[in-house]
Amino acid sequence: MLLSVPADFKNDTLNEYKRLNQQYSDSKVYETYGEITIDNKFGSGRAADLLPKVDIQKLRVYIDYSHQVGIKFNYTFNTTCLGNFELTEQGQEEIAEFFCLLEQLGIDSITVSIPALMELIHNLGYKFEVKASTLCNIINANKAKAIKQMGCSRIVVDESINRDFRQLKNIVGILSDEVELIVNVICNKNCIYRMFHQNQVSHDYDPSIKSHTYYSHRCMMKRIELIENLFLMNWIRPEDIHYYESIGISHFKLQGRQAVLTGNPVKAVKSYMSRNYNGNLLELLDLFSPTNSFMSYIDNKKIGNFIERFYENPDFCQNNCIACGYCKSIALKVLDVNKTNELNRKASLFYQQYDPFFQTIKKIKAKKEKDTCPIDSKK
Repeated sequence: MLLSVPADFKNDTLNEYKRLNQQYSDSKVYETYGEITIDNKFGSGRAADLLPKVDIQKLRVYIDYSHQVGIKFNYTFNTTCLGNFELTEQGQEEIAEFFCLLEQLGIDSITVSIPALMELIHNLGYKFEVKASTLCNIINANKAKAIKQMGCSRIVVDESINRDFRQLKNIVGILSDEVELIVNVICNKNCIYRMFHQNQVSHDYDPSIKSHTYYSHRCMMKRIELIENLFLMNWIRPEDIHYYESIGISHFKLQGRQAVLTGNPVKAVKSYMSRNYNGNLLELLDLFSPTNSFMSYIDNKKIGNFIERFYENPDFCQNNCIACGYCKSIALKVLDVNKTNELNRKASLFYQQYDPFFQTIKKIKAKKEKDTCPIDSKK
């Protein structure tokens, strides 16, 4: 098992990963990933105000020390929207210049999501490898093949197919060992907000400005809508890694750049390397970062062989949860239903009361009811 993990840009953490690499013969942290957040004009797949404060010099020092301890570094340039800047001559020149700087710093690879950037890198012949982001929405072999042809040496598939072993096998058939899966998935499956959320955080690249909460709040509200939704997030437990290894997947990724400063990424990495975890699965998925006050408790050991049905029957999941009910039945067995429902009720009330978007709608509605609507319908 080869792990790609979010960087907190601390040498002590790299030393811990080196120690774990020496301790576990069948698992290894092969790279960390991250980006600059100071004077970053291009953004990434995470809002900058939630990430470690890193400038070019700090990145340089971190990459150098990473190589000293035998760990590679991947630069995340996986913004999904540059406002068409990448299609202008000025944009291409500035981006190419920045890529030259990254090459000089010694990055081993770069994660991108915009096809035009893949084409730019491929044609300019940089020394670093290219990894296709999960934000490329790669869900089948045809997409995987098309992305590979653009010069990508590794592809992080969309988390939505983490339990679709038929599609995963098909993709492995095209890419061999170039497939990478995100294990600690916290996104809702088949989320209607996903694409728009990606674009929002791509524009939240100024760390001095608080990022917008509309989509993160909707994510949480959808999660608490039904008790079974916690089991629809397509996470992969440490105990389930062997199912994926058996079909030829050896690269796995822990997401969580937004959680490394307040969480414990080393503890999460050790849990996956040991292929064993006792405790609340949701805490592991969040890298043990206290992300909110409404976290339910999923006893990881009670889940058992939940994933086995997906593995043994490729047609098991039809993405029709109302007709199936399997995940709901497991949720009812594993969760304390009364406590979970009460937490969800409190969370729902909180978001309804304090969500900024809701508050703005209330203000507009009040103005409209007073006949002070900003739009004059008579014009």
